Amino acid sequence: LVTVSDDKEIFAYFSMAENQMLDMIQQYGSLEEACQKMPQVGLTMSNGKSYSDTGKIDAISGTVDEATGAVTLRAVFPNSNHLLRNGGSGTISVPTEYKDCIVIPQSATYELQNKVFTWKVVDGKTKSTPIRVYKYNDGKTYIVMSGLTQGDVIIAEGAGLMREGTAVNTDTTTTIK
Repeated sequence: LVTVSDDKEIFAYFSMAENQMLDMIQQYGSLEEACQKMPQVGLTMSNGKSYSDTGKIDAISGTVDEATGAVTLRAVFPNSNHLLRNGGSGTISVPTEYKDCIVIPQSATYELQNKVFTWKVVDGKTKSTPIRVYKYNDGKTYIVMSGLTQGDVIIAEGAGLMREGTAVNTDTTTTIK
């Protein structure tokens, strides 16, 4: 027996948590609009290298898997160099873009009772400040949704070691730009 297949394009099936999909539907207005307007997606191949071409999400399942709480999506990638193979694995990256936002290192924060805090420097002394961060992150930084403004000075490292009212030399701090 011989199997003949066309591999000019490869479909990548992946899952997204239901809450992430709900966020996207609310952002774009409907499931159909989300499918049409979602940005190009990236692919990290099983060897850890990025695939050279981007893909486009062309299908989103209308059901949520009860066992996993996930929604299945399909992205199509061009495969002109025949690098991708049926049955291969990788990681899909769906980009999110925020403009004019504040991004701080996670090392500048600490958590207390499921809330995120940072240390602002006010009048030369530390002040614990609650912040609201975007729920998805890269493991290194947070996008700050509220709690900081441009021009605030924060302690960039060692947030877990700080105490309220500690005197700080502002020459060694980071100013939010």
